[in-house]
Amino acid sequence: MKLFPMICVYTIGREPVRKEALRMEHAAATPETEKEKRRKLILLIAMLLSLAVLIISIVFLARIKGWAGGSESTSLLSIVDSETPAPEDRQQTLSFIDDEHMIDERCAADLERLLRDCRGAGFEPVITAAYRSASEQRELFNILADSYMEEGADAESAKRLAQKKIPLPGHSEHQLGLAVDLADGREDDQAQRELQEWLAENAWEYGFILRYPEGRERITGHGFEPEHYRFVGAAAAKQIHELDLTLEEYVSMFYSR
Repeated sequence: MKLFPMICVYTIGREPVRKEALRMEHAAATPETEKEKRRKLILLIAMLLSLAVLIISIVFLARIKGWAGGSESTSLLSIVDSETPAPEDRQQTLSFIDDEHMIDERCAADLERLLRDCRGAGFEPVITAAYRSASEQRELFNILADSYMEEGADAESAKRLAQKKIPLPGHSEHQLGLAVDLADGREDDQAQRELQEWLAENAWEYGFILRYPEGRERITGHGFEPEHYRFVGAAAAKQIHELDLTLEEYVSMFYSR
């Protein structure tokens, strides 16, 4: 029976000691906690300032280099692929670029300059394809599909095989009048390679881009075509070249809302 009072006295006597220990522990921890909070706040402010500087730098650089979207007529940036047909309401005026081929008059002068300077560089550029109407595209497609059927493919298989090489009518960039296929007139593989290298390096200066670059098939949905160039205008071509973009990436980056 005497043990209970002793326990009570012991407990009561210990309580102030325990509270004092907790107070001291809290007092010791508080400066560290506040210090940690200040450190995190300073870090957050530094991160926000860095982000602000980055954004300002990008905007400033964009103004210097002309990377501000919207500088070109969006009609020059129309994307035509297997899922997106050529716009039906497009306004188009065609000009002959040679005795056989026509192209949108908005890029005719730039294409003539490109061909002239290409000749000056020692090449013999020829146009192998330019504007094609829907009926011409359909005829080309049917000819290729028929050739596959003659080889034994059924109608559906022949159509799928043909689509890998020739877009369906309404889904070809050539119907825009803004695309041109270029080759060297000499029957020489080396000459062809050197011409394509020259075009890849210089075509953007005339408002043209390599439309289906190698290694970007998943983005463009189209196989590599070193001869196929698309007019997008001087400013857009410069941006696409400097940023190493496809037309799809460029439109998504600067024109998507």
